[in-house]
Amino acid sequence: MESSADITCRPARGQDLQAVAWIFMAAFAGSVEHARAGDAAKQGMQDLFRLALTAEPGALIVAVCSKQVVGYILASRNVSRLRWSALWRGQWLRILWRWLTGRYRIGWRTLRTIAADKLAFLRGAHQCSRHQARILSVAVHPDYQGKGVGRKLLEAGLRYLRNKGVRAVRLEVRPDNAVARHLYEKAGFRPCGEYADSQGRWLIMVLDQDIGS
Repeated sequence: MESSADITCRPARGQDLQAVAWIFMAAFAGSVEHARAGDAAKQGMQDLFRLALTAEPGALIVAVCSKQVVGYILASRNVSRLRWSALWRGQWLRILWRWLTGRYRIGWRTLRTIAADKLAFLRGAHQCSRHQARILSVAVHPDYQGKGVGRKLLEAGLRYLRNKGVRAVRLEVRPDNAVARHLYEKAGFRPCGEYADSQGRWLIMVLDQDIGS
């Protein structure tokens, strides 16, 4: 039986992205089902994680146990810069082309849901706006939840941001996700605001000054 001592964290590599996308799909199955994306969205998520990996190397960190990727965290030091870097490199255009040519098999109804939630996310960015660094996503393989993997990933993500000179970071969490909220509160995050998307409310939490210390 593995324990947290068996888990190590390292920067993600290209060959990790398929496992990262699967973990996202498994950990956020309710959101995937809500968007009616299904398993066809896995390729789309893999491409989005590749976009992040290319635009900001080091921001995507994976947890590994016995050479198997069991979790990930995406911690960007500047989300606006991440988006512009992806646009400049043409990555968004490649993703758009793959959708238009049917590679993702995502219909208009699903796309409208995703777009509406993205707009809500952008509107929420106006709150606590000085916190440009952002933990965009954290997920753990279902078989490894409750083993301290999330804590190790959060520590690794905050360490990455601190080494980049970041002193203010934010994230979003569902208010009823008691486990995640407890993890973030123990790390020093505090509520800053909230917004809502098609699935309900998001609580904005922020961490200032000596993150992770």
